[in-house]
Amino acid sequence: MGNAWHLVSPKDPQDKMDYLVYKTLKHDGDTYFQFKPLGTDADVEMTFGIREDDGVFYELHGEIANSGLKVSAGTIKSMDMNLDVGEVWKDELTLNVSGAATGTLKHSNEGKIFAKEATVAVNGKTYKDVVKSEVKKTIKNSMVGSTSTIVYEFWLAKGVGLIYEKTSFSDSHSISYGLVNYALK
Repeated sequence: MGNAWHLVSPKDPQDKMDYLVYKTLKHDGDTYFQFKPLGTDADVEMTFGIREDDGVFYELHGEIANSGLKVSAGTIKSMDMNLDVGEVWKDELTLNVSGAATGTLKHSNEGKIFAKEATVAVNGKTYKDVVKSEVKKTIKNSMVGSTSTIVYEFWLAKGVGLIYEKTSFSDSHSISYGLVNYALK
């Protein structure tokens, strides 16, 4: 608890992305860590979390009940740091929606490590033992018949964590952030 990573956009240093691990929750006997929502000091009740188990990261999509809708809970692999460069992994999760609307939200993740580097520089600082990975997330919404795809790129440095991230959306728009400082507790 209390680990924090502070990143800025290479295009605009005033555009910041901060991650603060501030809470845990349990699901099926596993502990998931939650990041504090940006721009709030409130103790917000969330159902999303992430955990790491021997180099494999999992996302928890916790059960949601709001405005007459209920969405089931489930977990999906979001990253596997144990693979060789170029090796691909896949995982799927289908969440059931009931109440005011019925249907499914099918998440498909496909990821790979695209580089392992001894050193990488981000915002003038050099980090060692860096793994660069990419995750393509496709979400199919059966209720409205839509499909969206987002591609996430993460660079993780041993002993530090996240040093760079890039998110690319279906419309070709992308945003990226590089680490400026961090604190591990």
